[in-house]
Amino acid sequence: MQSNSESDGRDAPVASHVLDETLPPVSSSKPVTPPPRPEDGVLKSGSTPIKNHRAVSNDFNAIPEDLDAQLVGLHAYISGRVVGPVKVEAFTRFFPDVPDRDAQPNGKAASDLVSNLNKAKCEEDMYEHLVSYFNALCPSGLDFRDKHAKPITVFEGQDIKPDIIVYAKDEDETIEAMFEVKYNEADDPFDDAREGFVTTTIRASKTLGQITGYATCHQAIEFRTHAFSALIFCTYMRLLRWDRSGVVVTDKLSFDNPLLFDFLHRFSTATAAVRGRDSTVTTARFDSPDLERKVRDCLECGQKSLLNISVGNNNYIVLKDQEIGSRSPIGRSTRCLKAYWLKTNGLVLLKDTWRVVSPTLKPEHEIYEKLHKKQVPNIPQAHLGADIGKENDGLHTTQTKRCLKDVEKTLDISLRTFRHYRIVLEYLPYSLEDFKNTREMTIVFRDASIGHGTAATEAEVLHRDISNGNIMFKRHADGAVQGYLIDWDLSLDLNLASNQSAEAQPERTGTWQFLAIRLVQPKEIEKPLIQDRIDDVESFYHVFLWLALRYTAHELDSEMLTARLHENFDAMYKNPKTGKPYIGTARRANLKSGDLNDEACFANGGIQEVLLRMRHVLYQRYIDPKYTFGNSKDLEADRKAAEVKKVAGLKALEDSNWLPNLLNRILDDETVDWVTNEARVDHVLGKLPNYVSRMPKRKTESSLHSEGSRKAARKSGNATPHNRSIPN
Repeated sequence: MQSNSESDGRDAPVASHVLDETLPPVSSSKPVTPPPRPEDGVLKSGSTPIKNHRAVSNDFNAIPEDLDAQLVGLHAYISGRVVGPVKVEAFTRFFPDVPDRDAQPNGKAASDLVSNLNKAKCEEDMYEHLVSYFNALCPSGLDFRDKHAKPITVFEGQDIKPDIIVYAKDEDETIEAMFEVKYNEADDPFDDAREGFVTTTIRASKTLGQITGYATCHQAIEFRTHAFSALIFCTYMRLLRWDRSGVVVTDKLSFDNPLLFDFLHRFSTATAAVRGRDSTVTTARFDSPDLERKVRDCLECGQKSLLNISVGNNNYIVLKDQEIGSRSPIGRSTRCLKAYWLKTNGLVLLKDTWRVVSPTLKPEHEIYEKLHKKQVPNIPQAHLGADIGKENDGLHTTQTKRCLKDVEKTLDISLRTFRHYRIVLEYLPYSLEDFKNTREMTIVFRDASIGHGTAATEAEVLHRDISNGNIMFKRHADGAVQGYLIDWDLSLDLNLASNQSAEAQPERTGTWQFLAIRLVQPKEIEKPLIQDRIDDVESFYHVFLWLALRYTAHELDSEMLTARLHENFDAMYKNPKTGKPYIGTARRANLKSGDLNDEACFANGGIQEVLLRMRHVLYQRYIDPKYTFGNSKDLEADRKAAEVKKVAGLKALEDSNWLPNLLNRILDDETVDWVTNEARVDHVLGKLPNYVSRMPKRKTESSLHSEGSRKAARKSGNATPHNRSIPN
């Protein structure tokens, strides 16, 4: 088979690094198959954690999110990453110049458009005139259509209905841009004269949330390096360019401005890659029917559409239905894909992501090299890693930060640069949630903790993102399970970090639901804190508690479980002055008191013992015996006992083997009842009270799930959130 990217001479990744090409024999019968595409063809995201073979911001409560809360949450997510107002002349530099124009803007057509828009009595009256105008202005190659009445897809439970969609005139009718129309200028989330540029009214915030949702969807349902959109009002419009770093927004652009024609001409004549399509992802084509049959049997995909993804000179075949990406508008946008490697005829895990460019963060394949050199156990084999595209091609490196120089006023925002990156890993068929019983779950958990501790002490690499999605396992022929800790791309090389101050470190990272309390509590959130190994150990506890609540037997009913999951893991508040997020009091209070564990009354003895013994050591990080017991002589004995316990607990945590040793002792303890109520339970979750709003959460790496767990999710009724329409 020859990939499209090879046959048409497109640029290959510049620095692919082969680590190991040894693969297990191909089997035509694998325990994992991709989820079927819905019969109606509409892409729907899963409601239980990581059920779509994709990297998402984990929807840990698995319930429909209130629409207004979602829009305001998206506004909060993107508002600190908006670069503007940028002059349109500067914005058009994203495209090659087109010197030989054979047409000029039609002044009469522009004046007629403005006249018709001024006569419009509502937003719906504007669509037809705008579509006609853009199609008349634009050379062949693009097709502007009014699509406000019918959703183009469903994303995160919401109908996606942009008012105008720009399609490429190709066989796939690829979406090239989404335009949103607003009748009232009060809906404009941007103010060219305002300090900071972004307005804060409720209606403007919803508009920014709405267009952010569309851009997020656009980049998630396709393989894209960036996306373009426009926001249109009766007398002007704005152009926007989105990438994983943020969004660049122009100043107001009138319809009769020659710069609008210049933009449309450049946009329509630009290559698909310049418009944002990832040219390293193409439709899979095969040299022979036998090869195609072999690939399809291995992927167990029937006759579904397949894609070819290139990494250097290597080609991988993936199921197209796996392509849904992150629900976050910014960040790494990690996709983990079950892939067939043509070079070795074996299955691999292909991770497509955007890595943070930082002097303290190495490309992930270099981290794996170091880990394997130090013989760190329970991590997957890395076969190959590479940055994609050329470093300065303007496509595979985010451009938003570079545009700060084009803004006349100083913006008080912090932006990061991301680089498109892929790594090929050993194929692991099961995610942590696919355990059969509580003992198996704990063994997988123990193995991951062994890898984590060894990496920190022997290889001096700190993982920094302990989460349910980053622990996977495989099942050996004898039925025994082996756990693995994956997703090392945000890990910290402690040798590099030791030479830099806290202020120079990349922002604290991890999955919000499982971050150590000290990193996200109000008193500490403004300080430049560096995550340490014990913070990761605490994250293991939060993951285990979440997993026990979500998938093991206990006494909480659906509504109470949903509320407790939100309070302890999802709840997010923001400092009104700085915008920094922090947790409420529940996570800290429950760690110190154990009230949540007691309320749940876990039905399996092993689960009870693990949570009890982990908590009794970890909460020593957050108690102050002098404050708790004061100077009262009556409580002096209690205070001294608490002080001794605190010292002992903190000393225990200094041992990198504390957690795996603890788990081994519990697993080997014959008095612990692992059998009663050992089976996995997929609890049905309820709906949060109306007074609770939920913010978008940063993603964690997703994985490939067993068919059994997906069937359980569908059977429980949690497979897809209820659909709500984002308003036009």
